[in-house]
Amino acid sequence: MLDRILDFLKNKYFIGGVALVALILVGSSVMNYYKEKANEVEFKKFVKINEEFAIEESDSNELFNKLDLDFDSFGYELITKTVLAKKAVDEENFDLALSLFLEMHQLVKSERMSTTTKNILEEQYVENVIRLYMEKNDFNNGSAFIKENTMNSLRFHELAGDFYKFFEESEDSIFHYDKALTFDLDQAQKNIINLKKPKEE
Repeated sequence: MLDRILDFLKNKYFIGGVALVALILVGSSVMNYYKEKANEVEFKKFVKINEEFAIEESDSNELFNKLDLDFDSFGYELITKTVLAKKAVDEENFDLALSLFLEMHQLVKSERMSTTTKNILEEQYVENVIRLYMEKNDFNNGSAFIKENTMNSLRFHELAGDFYKFFEESEDSIFHYDKALTFDLDQAQKNIINLKKPKEE
């Protein structure tokens, strides 16, 4: 069954940063429930939805409205909604993409999994959310999302710095870039972040 899942992960709309972790999660589900018929039902549903996604002329809003994207398996739901969110981004349907990424971010936070896996997934969805708020030119909601987020990683602080720089909020931008510089970086990484920092007045 894992070979069958791998075939469907090659869908061109899939976000690579989530693929490996999602496969691990789905694989875990398969190993835990392999003998249960319910798992086969979920897989068939997953295949059918993915086939709909693969149709070139399909529209992300139409797919969202007509398909049941909820699964008992966290891995299947993660993949399915992430694929649709990426398709929405490709269509510049940023409202739908943002809604799906926010939903999956909350789902990842509430799901029981290893800390490493959770951190990888959460960072991926946080990045997508922040970038979409920039794309939508939505400072208020983007800033609120950043301030509510308890993540403390190099990538998060660099992205937050990018966000505030984009909106010309120099003080907040410098704060997050400086936080990013506290991590273990090589000189090239430090130089890149320092070049991005707004000049302090």
